[in-house]
Amino acid sequence: MPALPPAEAAAVHLLAGWMAERFFRTFRVSDDDPTPHDAVLIQRERRIGVTTGCLWPEGPVSGAADLADLLTSDIEGDPHAEPGGYVVWVPPRVALPAGEPHRSRLRVLLASGLGGLAPGERREVRLPATVKLAKIDAEGAYVSVTGGLSTEWLALSEGVRGAFHLDARAIHRTPSERAELDLILTRVRDRAAILEPFEVSDVEIDDTWTVSRLPEGAPSGVTVLTAPEAFDPIDGVAVRRGLRAHVARAVAQREARPGDLSVLVVVAALAHMSEELVTTSLKGMNPAAYGLLDLIVVVADGQVRQVLQPRTLPWEQQR
Repeated sequence: MPALPPAEAAAVHLLAGWMAERFFRTFRVSDDDPTPHDAVLIQRERRIGVTTGCLWPEGPVSGAADLADLLTSDIEGDPHAEPGGYVVWVPPRVALPAGEPHRSRLRVLLASGLGGLAPGERREVRLPATVKLAKIDAEGAYVSVTGGLSTEWLALSEGVRGAFHLDARAIHRTPSERAELDLILTRVRDRAAILEPFEVSDVEIDDTWTVSRLPEGAPSGVTVLTAPEAFDPIDGVAVRRGLRAHVARAVAQREARPGDLSVLVVVAALAHMSEELVTTSLKGMNPAAYGLLDLIVVVADGQVRQVLQPRTLPWEQQR
């Protein structure tokens, strides 16, 4: 496979594993297939051309490569971490710490989370975080929220006495399981119950990141997949612009060398796959723009989601 940026290379290996599970066939990433495509998957004699790209501006993100190198050295010396490819899925709007002790603390927690992962497995890692809760009035029953818990303002307001403000900017991703999120909300409400008007208190809760192990066959090492802190992943204009550019490039690669299947893999920086805008952006495009493509998927948060389904599959045509 031609040299790809780490995020895109990881996405290609995730695609191969996802296609294997979905189509019950073995796909391997070709190392030396001369092609205009970004990558090629081989399934027996069949050739699947892959175009891949990220939805954020190109270029390295400060601290990502250094953290990846440190984590790679950690898993190499960890008896609980088998050789293989691993990914840390950094939530959006995160600035990776450059100074100590914050960088070392993050490194230790993430390295611990990578241990024991099986190929294709993902898990959530809890990172201690501090949010600030202020009681601004004795009257009312309302919690205004900024940051990663802002969508939970209504649940936080249930049963509170008074008006509060919660600064949750230290939270970038909430747990996938509702029960775990409810425990966090309960901790905040319990603290609210003991605050006096105009009193401010720290509340210790957890930020929740995702780590995963790539399927078998991926090169060993850790990829820290992160977008620039300033990039807004739910900016519909930016997503549509990026998607159109990747679709155009995928079509050009398909025209340059047709194969048995043409796939576009779009990498998004999201807290949860449910937030992806690629599906709705594709529906707003003229189908003629992507008519030559067989399959489009979005990769985010350690998961793969299909947004364009193949009309036909090469291994089914010979039945």
